[in-house]
Amino acid sequence: MVFSVGVCLVGLWWTVDTLPQTKGEKPDPAGVLALLPSLVGVVLGGWGAWAGIQALHNQRTASVIADELAGLVARVEGVQYRQLLGSGPAAPDGRIDLAFTVTATGMSSSRADGTLEGIAEYYRSLRPGRMVFTGTPSEGRDGRMGGDAGTGKTVLALSLILGLAKERSPQEPVPVRLTAASWPGSGIRDWLRTHLTDIYRLPRREAARLVDANLVLPVIDGLDEMDPGTAPGYTSRAAAFLRRIERFEHGGEHCPVVVTCRHAHYQALVEAGTEPRIVAHVAVARVDASRAHRYLSQRVAGTERGRARWQPILSALDAVTAGPVGTVQPAHTLLAEVLDTPWRLTLVATVFEERTVDGRYLRDPGDLLVLAPGGHLYEYLLDHYIGAAVATRHRESDGIPRPSGTHTADTVWRNLAFLARYLNDNSGPQDGPPRCVAGRALSSTDLVLHELWPLGGKHRTRWTERVLAVTAPLLLVSLAGLLVAGDSFELVVPWAFLLCFAVLYRSAWPKPWRIDFGRLRTPAGRRALTLGSTVGFSIGFLVFFGLFYSIFGFFYATNEASDPWLLQDSLVVGLAFGLATGLAAGLARGLMSKQEQAGVLPHRLIRMDLTAAIVFGPVTAVAATFLSGLVSLLAFNTLYGVSFGDLPFLTVSFFGLMIGAFIFGLPVAGGSAALRYFALLLHIRRKLPWRLGRFLDVCYELGILRVSGTAWQFRHRELQDHLATHPVPPPRS
Repeated sequence: MVFSVGVCLVGLWWTVDTLPQTKGEKPDPAGVLALLPSLVGVVLGGWGAWAGIQALHNQRTASVIADELAGLVARVEGVQYRQLLGSGPAAPDGRIDLAFTVTATGMSSSRADGTLEGIAEYYRSLRPGRMVFTGTPSEGRDGRMGGDAGTGKTVLALSLILGLAKERSPQEPVPVRLTAASWPGSGIRDWLRTHLTDIYRLPRREAARLVDANLVLPVIDGLDEMDPGTAPGYTSRAAAFLRRIERFEHGGEHCPVVVTCRHAHYQALVEAGTEPRIVAHVAVARVDASRAHRYLSQRVAGTERGRARWQPILSALDAVTAGPVGTVQPAHTLLAEVLDTPWRLTLVATVFEERTVDGRYLRDPGDLLVLAPGGHLYEYLLDHYIGAAVATRHRESDGIPRPSGTHTADTVWRNLAFLARYLNDNSGPQDGPPRCVAGRALSSTDLVLHELWPLGGKHRTRWTERVLAVTAPLLLVSLAGLLVAGDSFELVVPWAFLLCFAVLYRSAWPKPWRIDFGRLRTPAGRRALTLGSTVGFSIGFLVFFGLFYSIFGFFYATNEASDPWLLQDSLVVGLAFGLATGLAAGLARGLMSKQEQAGVLPHRLIRMDLTAAIVFGPVTAVAATFLSGLVSLLAFNTLYGVSFGDLPFLTVSFFGLMIGAFIFGLPVAGGSAALRYFALLLHIRRKLPWRLGRFLDVCYELGILRVSGTAWQFRHRELQDHLATHPVPPPRS
């Protein structure tokens, strides 16, 4: 519509300007009068095109968008769910149907208990749908309460997400998982809009439409990871977040929300008086002996040989299930108490299924009855879990042993222990603030490649990146200036100055870029293209006009005769490079995206950032070269009659190539995160593997790590703490 109005105004101006220049010739009245209907036709055509585009946008109702989002959520979270069930991305043969109990506060509840299989159905019976998942703390023989780590809170939340996403009615909201530690402090609705736009790549209009229609159910994982320590108070981030949830409502009614948290943290928040007033508290029960027996029977005792190996353990669990407490052997009772969480059952199934190279089992499950009474079973399982996971990966599905390569058990242990110590150090002192670097609190759980740079030193890594970013481009620009411009050193100075400024001014926390051609089809992408082109042209014109005029005025003393020449050339250079800069900045803003994407593995972020820099740099260089050279050629040819092969055109064209390839290829269109990652590797090459991303991806395949969004995390916090306090791997048995 705006374009059509602009065409009409240009046509009207051209007619008014042309009619007086007919030099006495009588203008054709029909031609003049025909302009008015044509202008009306252009306006109506533009209005029709605009109305058609709006109609297409209106066809994507909130229900249609929600259906598409539900399919994407089911696909992405299904991968994470399967990974959490077993020792790798593939799900094992069997899972635990976790039981839970419910304490409803200020709301109606159909029953007070349930299981993992029916969590989605149970949730649909709640009004309003507000839940808090915690575990059930263990009770020691001395009567003291333990923690609830590993009880399956995240697994239960993922099961709820998959159950609601796969079988939802058009009126039900789509469950979307968020990490509590990433809460920016804003309202819940604003956070949801940003998350849908950044992670699931929804246009802002569609994300706002979903949130405003209350078709998004936030499932917030890890409330206990928002604050250090185990007793958050009234002024903690978790308490402020719960107060935000209390105000998350629509039309005077509370909106549904699901939160997971450790039991001790949630009880501390309850005692501080910050818990939601209307909520169903779901406590995941510990695994009893019968469920542990069922899981081991499916996972490791599904064959005759497997049942023979695991028969002592299965019999012990049967005895605990069937017999009264006083008649059960203490060793059997202690074993059942140790194997009362899904995490520990997974450890047992992995460690005691490890084989040697020739296929012999390395450990006898009967040893569990010896280790449990001594109180060393859990530490024993943690000591041997990594070795067993690595040994399992080295054997293909056909049972033939494979060479271990560089990822041996001891190497994996030492590398992960180094990373675990770094994460634990980020937590800061007990009950104190977390460690901060460059204005940001460092995560104590997430491993993101381009955000691990404080490992190499908070100053050394950044200065190494600056040196790398300046040295090579500056040498190339200087060499090219000498080859093209000869001894005209003044032509190289402005480019060297701009290059140094562009690469030295780098963000402390760069985000990886990626090329997203679909972004130009969105209103946000087109606005970014227009804004980037306008700002880029303005800055490029002013900077290059000022530099050219001042530098040549300094090297060549101006006089009255040379002032017009200098002004004309400065305007030509400013216009040429303003257009080139506007094109490059517009494409960078319109095509490049720093938003995360759901389902992208963490190691691909660096690859996408490097690809964006390598691909976009030459593309921008060619476009800037052509545009600046063409404008310069036309301008100089008009002013001085300069031909195509003369020096000004070659000089301007070549430096257009430099600005596109280096100034916009590195800091504007990608490469900053990749270069920061490379600088980090230079400082930690003796402590961590050179291909750090590939190593972490292998650990994810082993089941030692898990993926949360675009970050790796240790499979369990207790595994991270164990590695942090044991930097040297235990001897292999």
